[in-house]
Amino acid sequence: MLALNIDYFKSKPVNIPKITILLDHGYHIDHLTAALDKIYPQIMTKIKFELSTKPSKQEKVAQGKYGFVLAIARWVIERSNAWMDRCKSLTKNFE
Repeated sequence: MLALNIDYFKSKPVNIPKITILLDHGYHIDHLTAALDKIYPQIMTKIKFELSTKPSKQEKVAQGKYGFVLAIARWVIERSNAWMDRCKSLTKNFE
């Protein structure tokens, strides 16, 4: 998928702010950086990675929460995907 969209980053000027790509803890920034470096070595001058916040056990207890706690920034993306999934003309997994 990254190789298909690399033209966007090649055409992006260097003098504007970097694009932040938000990742959850299932991704490894080192592996992504190495893979992107093979495809387009100058890409790290145009993007940056950021891990979404994950509350620690102490923070959960202080807030009075236990177990699974939503990661706010990640759920914005999940919500958008759910909205697109509801559109039958865009969805692939209908029965």
